[in-house]
Amino acid sequence: MENQLKAFTHTAYQIVPYESYVSLAERINAAAPIAGNAKTAFFSTGAEAVENAVKIARAYTKRPGLITFGGGFHGRTFMTMALTGKVAPYKIGFGPFPGSVYHGIYPNAAHGVTTEMALKSLTHIFKADIAPDQVAAIILEPVQGEGGFNVAPADFMQGLRALCDTHGILLIADEVQTGFARTGKLFAMDYHSVKPDLITMAKSLAGGFPLSGVVGRAEVMDAPAPGGLGGTYAGNPLAVAAAHAVLDVIEEEALCTRAQSSWSASD
Repeated sequence: MENQLKAFTHTAYQIVPYESYVSLAERINAAAPIAGNAKTAFFSTGAEAVENAVKIARAYTKRPGLITFGGGFHGRTFMTMALTGKVAPYKIGFGPFPGSVYHGIYPNAAHGVTTEMALKSLTHIFKADIAPDQVAAIILEPVQGEGGFNVAPADFMQGLRALCDTHGILLIADEVQTGFARTGKLFAMDYHSVKPDLITMAKSLAGGFPLSGVVGRAEVMDAPAPGGLGGTYAGNPLAVAAAHAVLDVIEEEALCTRAQSSWSASD
């Protein structure tokens, strides 16, 4: 951070690109659980990452609809409030919200909600609210973090992947809260046998500095027209420097391995 501060603090990446942004994107591309070639774009906040993932999904599929889940949290902007599956405290007094957003049921063993019930809720949405060929993406947190920590069961994630593949829908994993060693792996999706098409990230990515990103399949990331994605402070060089340091620490101090070892010892 100190070295970057002495060099330059801002150029607007779209105007004057810099190497550290590119090398950080390459590190994310190599590490993220994305099938095939991956590309990454950086932004500033988690909500911004989620909104850009929506833009990318709609540009790629040419469809409007979005499906997400009750109990989820995706941000405080208008689109991300629409995606968020909790009214209090996030939505009270702020509506109306963007349309074409539908909420399924998230599995929750503590409340008797099974994977079968959750997947059936999506079938109901397809029958009552929007045809599957009009849905751009299904977006969910691999671990819901608001009002309790609800972990997506493996069979639920597999069911979503199969459903998306059947209907040409993109699967977006919102890892703003779960990414970068917070679950004992670099990404929570590393626990699953299936891979999402897009992953959003922020929070731990830059150790507290404002940086977020979207990583996804290269052909999906390339769908928006030139100039369609960006932002004045997107991929700020100071935050990018911090993110490089975060990845260095995770690797050099073996944080994921240590977390896994701690769990094993506690078991």
